[in-house]
Amino acid sequence: MKALVKQCRGADGVALTQVPEPIPQKNEIKIKVYAIGICGTDIHIMRDEFDSNPPVTMGHEYSGIVYEVGEDVKDFKPGDRVVSLTTVISCGQCNYCHAGLFMLCESRLAIGCGINGAFAEYLVIPADKAFKIPDEVSLEEAALCEPLACVVRSVIERATVKAGDYVYVSGPGTIGQLTMQAAIASGGKVVVGGTSIDGERLALASKLGAFETMLVNKEDIFIRTKEITNGYGFDVAFECAGVAQSADTCIRLLKKTGLYAQVGLYGEKIMFDHDLALKKEITMTNSFTSTRTSWERALRMLKYGQINMKPLISARLPIEEWKKGFDMVINKTGYKILLLPDDERQ
Repeated sequence: MKALVKQCRGADGVALTQVPEPIPQKNEIKIKVYAIGICGTDIHIMRDEFDSNPPVTMGHEYSGIVYEVGEDVKDFKPGDRVVSLTTVISCGQCNYCHAGLFMLCESRLAIGCGINGAFAEYLVIPADKAFKIPDEVSLEEAALCEPLACVVRSVIERATVKAGDYVYVSGPGTIGQLTMQAAIASGGKVVVGGTSIDGERLALASKLGAFETMLVNKEDIFIRTKEITNGYGFDVAFECAGVAQSADTCIRLLKKTGLYAQVGLYGEKIMFDHDLALKKEITMTNSFTSTRTSWERALRMLKYGQINMKPLISARLPIEEWKKGFDMVINKTGYKILLLPDDERQ
């Protein structure tokens, strides 16, 4: 079958190649992959900025249809539409596993980096890591459930947004747009910040419910912040851009005793003004991937229309055009780019 594989270290170590079709074990399901979203983490893996175990099939944002089930699988059958956790292997014995925090287990293996992932025609995973997609949610929308689950983990499970809070979201990309919608669903008044090149993205943020938008490189955002928040600053700030300057802006725009939440992945060490955070008594939190509860809530939010995913799907490409898709992500052309492994679907 076709698969996009991180074959070796180095940015040129990724290639579309033929690999054996996986065979499910007793407790596993074999999934015919419908669509896979290209994630910023895939770019980090390609560039060796995120740990991986080459050779490994990449891809972790996907949706698919159950093709075959192992003999011990009872909860799924061929034809079921599914998504899954990214961490599919863990020790099952440590305190983190007992708490359902599989992504923090020292023995964790995630699809797309630790073990074979979804940039392929078929994928095999343990059945207990899968979730059925609600009938109200399309397979294309479900392919983006993984980043939404990560956002749910950050905004709802790790951070706190209360009704009436002034919330700043830095970065109007896919993660920023999802973070904004989750914060709105939690009752926040959300302001989204971006630069001059983000004009279309900020316009979409407004369409999707942003209270205000700001151009951080064109206007005095500190005066604007005081005007919006009655002089205090934002109650909560979500850093979604993964850029050092964005983190600095978030700290400066927060009110004293505000909450800083890190959502974006930097892929490198950055300078951070901890003295300023200390002097303002800023509470800080972050999140790393997602839990079962994150996925369950994300699927419910999609089911009941609390998250609008459709405007975030910018392009659908055959998996053979993966380089074009990766370049679109690197150059921030659009939002989510879906790769389609099935020739008939294209």
